[in-house]
Amino acid sequence: MTQAHPDSPDDTPASANPPPHRGWRPLRWLAAGALALLLALAAFAGWVTASGQGFAWAWRTAAELSHGRLGVGAVRGTLWQGFELQRLRWQDPAQRLEVERLRLDWQPSALWRGTLHLTRLELGHVRLTSLAAAAPAAPPQLPASLALPLTVVLDRFALASLTLLPGDVRLYDVAGSYRYQGGRHQVQLARLNSPWGGGGAALTLADARPFALSGTLAARGTLEQVAIKADLALAGSLADLQARGTVAGRGLLAEVSGRFDPFAASALNRFRRLDVRVGGVNPQALQPSWPKARLNFAVYAEPAAGATVAGGLSLINSEAGALSAGQLPLAFLAGEFRVRGQRLTLNALQAQLAGGGRVALSGTLDAQALALTARLQDVALRALHASAPDQTVGGTLTLGGTPAQPTLSAALQSRQLALEARVAREPGAAQALRLERLQLTAGAGRLALSGRVELQQARRFELSGVLEKADPARFLKGAPVGDLNARLTARGQLAAPLAATLRLQFAPSRLSGAPLTGRAELDLQPGRLKRLDADLRLADNRLQAAGAYGAAGDRLKLLIDAPNLRLLGPGFTGRIGGQLDLAGTPKLPLLSANLKAERLALPGGVGVEALTLAGELQADTASPFRVQLAAQQLRLGEFGASTLRLNAVGQRNRHRIELDGRFTLKQRPYALALRANGGLAAGSTQWQGTLQTLQLAGQPGLTLLAPASLSVGPQRLELGAARLAMLGGQVELQQLRRDASGLLNTRGRAAGLRLAELAPLLALPLQQTLVVSGDWALSGRGVPQGQLNLQRVGGDVWLPGSNGRPLALELGTSRLGLRLDANRAQLELQLQSRYLNASGNGALPLAGGIDGRTPLAASLRLEVPALKALAGLAGPGLELGGQLAANVTLSGPLAAPLAYGRLDGKGLLFADRKTGLRLAEGVLEARLDGRRLLLDRLRFASGEGEALASGALDLKDRGPDATVRLSLKRFSVFDRPNRRLVVSGDSDILFVDNKLTLTGRLRADQGRVELPKQGTPQLSDDVHVVGREAPPPSALATLPVTVRLDLDLGERFRFTGQGLDVELSGVVHVSAAPGEAPAARGQVRVVKGRYKAYGQDLDIEYGTITFTGSLDNPALNVRAKRRLSPVGAGVEVGGSVAAPSVRLIADEALSERDKLSWLVLGRASVGGSDDASLAAAAGALLAGTINDRIGLFDDLGLVNQQGKTLADGTVSPAEQVVTVGRQLTRTLYLGYEYGIASASQALKMSYQLSKGWSLVLRAGTTASLETRYTLRFD
Repeated sequence: MTQAHPDSPDDTPASANPPPHRGWRPLRWLAAGALALLLALAAFAGWVTASGQGFAWAWRTAAELSHGRLGVGAVRGTLWQGFELQRLRWQDPAQRLEVERLRLDWQPSALWRGTLHLTRLELGHVRLTSLAAAAPAAPPQLPASLALPLTVVLDRFALASLTLLPGDVRLYDVAGSYRYQGGRHQVQLARLNSPWGGGGAALTLADARPFALSGTLAARGTLEQVAIKADLALAGSLADLQARGTVAGRGLLAEVSGRFDPFAASALNRFRRLDVRVGGVNPQALQPSWPKARLNFAVYAEPAAGATVAGGLSLINSEAGALSAGQLPLAFLAGEFRVRGQRLTLNALQAQLAGGGRVALSGTLDAQALALTARLQDVALRALHASAPDQTVGGTLTLGGTPAQPTLSAALQSRQLALEARVAREPGAAQALRLERLQLTAGAGRLALSGRVELQQARRFELSGVLEKADPARFLKGAPVGDLNARLTARGQLAAPLAATLRLQFAPSRLSGAPLTGRAELDLQPGRLKRLDADLRLADNRLQAAGAYGAAGDRLKLLIDAPNLRLLGPGFTGRIGGQLDLAGTPKLPLLSANLKAERLALPGGVGVEALTLAGELQADTASPFRVQLAAQQLRLGEFGASTLRLNAVGQRNRHRIELDGRFTLKQRPYALALRANGGLAAGSTQWQGTLQTLQLAGQPGLTLLAPASLSVGPQRLELGAARLAMLGGQVELQQLRRDASGLLNTRGRAAGLRLAELAPLLALPLQQTLVVSGDWALSGRGVPQGQLNLQRVGGDVWLPGSNGRPLALELGTSRLGLRLDANRAQLELQLQSRYLNASGNGALPLAGGIDGRTPLAASLRLEVPALKALAGLAGPGLELGGQLAANVTLSGPLAAPLAYGRLDGKGLLFADRKTGLRLAEGVLEARLDGRRLLLDRLRFASGEGEALASGALDLKDRGPDATVRLSLKRFSVFDRPNRRLVVSGDSDILFVDNKLTLTGRLRADQGRVELPKQGTPQLSDDVHVVGREAPPPSALATLPVTVRLDLDLGERFRFTGQGLDVELSGVVHVSAAPGEAPAARGQVRVVKGRYKAYGQDLDIEYGTITFTGSLDNPALNVRAKRRLSPVGAGVEVGGSVAAPSVRLIADEALSERDKLSWLVLGRASVGGSDDASLAAAAGALLAGTINDRIGLFDDLGLVNQQGKTLADGTVSPAEQVVTVGRQLTRTLYLGYEYGIASASQALKMSYQLSKGWSLVLRAGTTASLETRYTLRFD
């Protein structure tokens, strides 16, 4: 038998695997946990960045973790899809940043291409407030690099407004873009606006040393209603910055140039050269809180040898004046300065002040010592400030010590006063000023003071002084003459709560010639008058006070008996007497008072003819309560009451109050009546009761319709539900409450209020009869929160019409809504009228209050559905038509907002019937860009042509300025029966200072100027008929228009008048001054035409017309001949159209008699028989002249008809014939003849076949046909 070995290889199963190692299992669990954690973190990150809820949670959490530094309101959007933050706030000990709204949109996918692409970054109103002075920083260092790790593109950024406080620097409506690419930072500011104007800027900066840069800034704006233009150019690098700028305007010029090293270790070494020259600037126009002046100054500075900067300055103020008048009292300043290290040296800086005073300033200032001396000479104090003493002083002011412990010494003298003073800062950390000595002397009088005051925390002070033989009239204007002697000591603290201890002791003194004695001691502690002991006497006038007030058990007694107040000085008259006992505490006062005054007058316009006051208030609830006041002829500034009576009688907890009075306010009489029942609760000063009656009679008036609960006291002021009749309607006051903390709550509604009844107190610029209703609900401290709604329910508004008659707007639905929250005010407007429809909304930030510089954000939509309705506003004879629409957004300061949007018009019509100007089928396309209106396209059709205009209009406070390019194509300027002008060409229109100037060159495609026929006599322009209305002027006659145009008359310009009917060609310069008729200068030639003289139509052979003034009265130089005349008879015309001079002419040498005969009769004069013919012709000439004036016929007068034998043998005798006819063409004549002797009548037609041959046809009493051939011989 064979033994088997258990470890034999054959016994091991071939398919068996070794068991798993147990050490890998924890690693697997760890890996799974890490993976789960990563997935959880990824999911959490996705929730935070990709969901609206998670993104908002992240901001709220960040705000909570910031311990109050970060605050954020509403959060919308996500990180990946863009987000918006409302009311973002950050605050640290140094500053507070408030952002009304932040909107960011970007393209995350661009990160894969190495680009951070922001498509939009919008900020609302931003407010940055510095809360504490920044700690001194280390000198700036030039950075090693400005490179960014990836390309950055910001397509558009916008900022509604930026306010920097406490400097109150404001910017509005900033918009631009940013790009970092190719090693360069590029910033483009498309818009940048400030209270003075707006502009744009561009800056390029390299990202590597020396950081080369270039930039420009261009701005336009107004300063003191004057347009200004500013330009700034930057070049060089950050280590060597070069700047040059100019500011120019009418009467203002400023130039600045320099080289700078912004990273120099010393601030004084940060410029290498600086030149500033300014002329005509007013500091108040730059900052309203600064004084007014007109400054011309120059400053230069440049490095000198030995690390020294040397320079000089000069200043001239042409409008120097007193500070009390808001002016700068410095008239002239000039001198040189030198800076070495930290030392500033002034070398005899000379200044001249308003009133002629002079100051010489010299000395040094550095970190170790101060040594500066100002020498004053002939300085008139009243010229510096109107309330200063009328003294002219001289002397010295010396600044010494060190910057840490400066001292100021003064030694000034005038003819009546002398001042010696020394003030020093005490050493140590107490930060206190010590008044070592202040002595003011006037004659024999002297005032001496000394003391100290701390500058931090409680601001404790100590003061002691002596008054010896002092005359108040020498120190203060209007003070009484006196001889005062007294000692004064005071100590306490100036910071709240105020505390002071005062001791005043008069030695024997006199005031206004009367003896003055007395003393006064006061100990004022926080919340309590601990002690008051005073006894002052001026002749028979006496004031006594003794006791304490403010704590339980205190009692204060006051007694006054002053029968002669005039002794106190000018402005005091009358007498006053009475006593007051005051006890208890401010929360529960107890008093008993009696006071009487007669013919009392106090400075400041306060006075009363007669006044009595009696009152009693005790602690017990059932104790008597009595207050009685009666006053006659009370004056308090502009308020005056003829009678005033207050009577409150009863017990402390239950009494009745009656108040009656008659007074005037803004020179209008009123009568007041008030009745109330109520009382003071035990241990309280809060009055509670019922207002039974309240009636104010006057314009406007007020009446309480039903009793209302009333609570008045230090805890709260509350009026219960009340109904009031006022302004012709009713006001329902549902709640009015204000507590001790200043929290206000009020709500109610009003119906049927007539705003016209407010006219005595509120002068509105327009006539109106509006009736409004509304409601409100407001609450909050300071600026309330809530809403206010108003709507028109009746009435209308009238605008001043062109003929002096008001024009009603015919208002429809009109609403105004105001919403107030903690941060902003939102306004909604809707207005409908016959002429205009408007709707809009806007918002104003409420932080810091509202003034003219508060940033505005608003949108407005305007529609004028029919301009035809506005014709009544434009003037008589003017026709308007078409539609206008505007969509506008407003931003910038509230007092001068910036407007952006579109203005469109269609179907526009403008026609003036007086001039014949008609612009039709108008189309307007314009854009508002800040304070500019950009006219993209304005087209009008007139006749067969059109007018196209484009340009820009600058909207300014003093009036708009405009520049417009006008292109005309067959444009009909005038289109009347006697005056028509069709032109083509280009011109420029300039509107500056409310004056319109038109320049350019135009060609007349067609023109006709026809003088009116002189018919019946007319009155001169300076003759006015009583009872007859003057004819209205042209709507364009009053426009301030200046015209300078070159007018090419073209080939179809016709002029007719005073016998002339011609076509002209040439160039005329047309001009017009405001309010005057157009004038013309130039010479044109006659292409063809006729001239009517002596009853004949003459053909013009040549002629020139010279315009030297009036458009309708040019000078003439014309040669005209009778048509088909054998001798060439005619005339030469000179003079002017209104007063022509005529000379007879002929081709042959003829006498004046023959020339006239050939011109009038068409043949030569042959003796006496022609005298009758010429006489008849003269009659015809007279008749023809009259006819020319009237313009009915070409032929009117008497002619001689020769005797002749007709074809049937009948003899027609010679006779005179009346003839009336019209030359239809050059060869065809049609007339009517009437024989005076035979009463024969005939219709005559004559046709000129050639120069000597004519055909005549008559039809009438007899009919005939004749042909004539004329042969002339001598």
